[in-house]
Amino acid sequence: MSFPPRSWGRPRVDLFAVEPHAVQLTWSGLGAGPIRVDVRPGPGARVVAGDGGPGGVVVDGLVPGTPVDIAVHGPGLAREGVALRARPPEPPPGPERFRFATVSDLHLGATRFGLTRRMRERGHPTEPHPLRCARAALAEALAWGAELVVVKGDLVDEGHPEQWVAADALLGGLGVPVEIVPGNHEVRRGRLSDPPSHLGGGTVEITRGVKVRDVPGLRMVLIDTTILERGHGRVHHHADALDAALADAPTPVWIGLHHHPQRFALPWFWPPGIPGREARRFLQTVAHHAPDALVTTGHTHRNRRHDRHPPLVTEVCSTKDYPGGWAGYTVHDGGIVQTVRRTLDPSAMAWTEYTRHAVGGVWGRWAPGRVDDRCLVHRWDLPTGAAAPQATSESTSPT
Repeated sequence: MSFPPRSWGRPRVDLFAVEPHAVQLTWSGLGAGPIRVDVRPGPGARVVAGDGGPGGVVVDGLVPGTPVDIAVHGPGLAREGVALRARPPEPPPGPERFRFATVSDLHLGATRFGLTRRMRERGHPTEPHPLRCARAALAEALAWGAELVVVKGDLVDEGHPEQWVAADALLGGLGVPVEIVPGNHEVRRGRLSDPPSHLGGGTVEITRGVKVRDVPGLRMVLIDTTILERGHGRVHHHADALDAALADAPTPVWIGLHHHPQRFALPWFWPPGIPGREARRFLQTVAHHAPDALVTTGHTHRNRRHDRHPPLVTEVCSTKDYPGGWAGYTVHDGGIVQTVRRTLDPSAMAWTEYTRHAVGGVWGRWAPGRVDDRCLVHRWDLPTGAAAPQATSESTSPT
């Protein structure tokens, strides 16, 4: 299959994100022509110009807690269109205190994708797809209102000097603070240069060890889980620093790292993360100090949530392959909202939709997860004098 493909396949409309005040719809294979999206109760009908490729729209202005009926009509769909239903969740109690975004697994410098690495762009695009997708994701996150950006690892693909130059140009002029947690590709075997200590003319620091950043209503804890020239991660050597970061937290805690905590000693899917026993000890430490914490990772290029026990853990997809997106977080006095949106920029979405066919089409079903995996409201209770606030998580699945 070449890029761009001759056909985008059968028409498909997906409800990708459900937020307290908005929903995101995406589609593919609808053909060229006007696409009508009608959300009621809500803003009513909206017409989007379809170019025959994948696309999407964010419909905002919704009332939290009020179910909405969504009707989509367009080229290639049956006359009755597609009917969807969603229930925007109630936001956590209290006003919004802070808003930030994360991106993961940008892999600047990569040229191929897929199990056999055969998916690639033809010709010489002005911007290769990793840079194009990352730039579009960051632009949409900033337009959404992010006041800070966290990069959760694998910023570059092979550690070549020109890849770090591209990373510096990409992140140095965003106009908001940037935090970077390294991933295994930053320390991979065969790299031509080690990660710099700073980017953006010294304004963007790459985390080494454990770093704490306090923002309104939240303590952010960033952890470097890399092992030199290894693909899996570790965290036990940060035990003392992690204890210190969590024990005196004046607010609830959000933890960002690259490697995901494995459930078992050996990985049951690729890529390997933090081995099970070490991962359990890490999560037990977090639960002891901050049972209401939200832990979020990258590395797997997929969207998942794990709430078998505190703390809540989420994985967020890559910017450069299907579904291709970024995560937004809004902080309230009574909790935090995570929303993963697909990047809708046409030049990025055409490539990420193409990679849906990787691994014989399995990637398109494995990577995106469910709406519940991507979008959630994580509430915590902060009674006066309480030593350890308790949290509950509310899903945002369609009704």
